[in-house]
Amino acid sequence: MRRLFLHINVSLDGYITTPAGDIDWRFADEEFERHIDTLLESIDGMVFGRTAFEQLAAYWPTAGNEVSATQRRRMHELPKYVLSRTAQHAEWHNSHLLGDDPAAALGDLKRQGGRDLALFAGGQAATSAIRLGVLDQLRLMVNPVLLGGGTRLFDGTYPTADLRLTDTRRFASGALLLTYDLTAPRTPTR
Repeated sequence: MRRLFLHINVSLDGYITTPAGDIDWRFADEEFERHIDTLLESIDGMVFGRTAFEQLAAYWPTAGNEVSATQRRRMHELPKYVLSRTAQHAEWHNSHLLGDDPAAALGDLKRQGGRDLALFAGGQAATSAIRLGVLDQLRLMVNPVLLGGGTRLFDGTYPTADLRLTDTRRFASGALLLTYDLTAPRTPTR
């Protein structure tokens, strides 16, 4: 069974965007870009919250040389799943709405053969995935910056979960990739 993991940039004080919604504070050097290329080659699909999906769908189809050829290709070809009960359509290439029962839809996707799925963007989506009991791993790219406000990575209610640190990676920028498996039994809440 494949896993669903969260991979997201977060500030040291727990924010994923500035108060204005910007993400240009993250440390995106060549080493990080190579990491993203490798990550995109290792997965069979991506999950996004509605807001993040809409923002990315407006950008990626016309992305140019500011991103790698691997990123352009994989962001186009990989299946994209939208974790939203309000979205009516998903027109970006190979995109699919998860529908009214996202826990069941994600469970079905995880039971299919293949490589893991990545939840890349959206604090609400990350919180929902934990609440629904479908998230298996957290890969937090902790950036050496304090934002002092913005969108928190986890906000709202979700069940208590124990985490087990399974890997760390230090980037030359000072960013740390911390990988945690969710280990405690979780009962989905709806």
